[in-house]
Amino acid sequence: MKLSTLFCLALACSLAAACTWETYQTENGGTALRQKYPNGTGVYYTNGAASQNTHYHESRPV
Repeated sequence: MKLSTLFCLALACSLAAACTWETYQTENGGTALRQKYPNGTGVYYTNGAASQNTHYHESRPV
């Protein structure tokens, strides 16, 4: 595998995972990353969020 291919793959994975991380300012003034949501945070679906079928979300995990 070429280095550029590996770099592109790593970049794509980091961009896909970026939405669950956020930056914050540490006590000493630096910037760091932390998870936006704690591990095990549930995903809540609302009726009609992805489907016009009102029964679509009844069997979805919460």
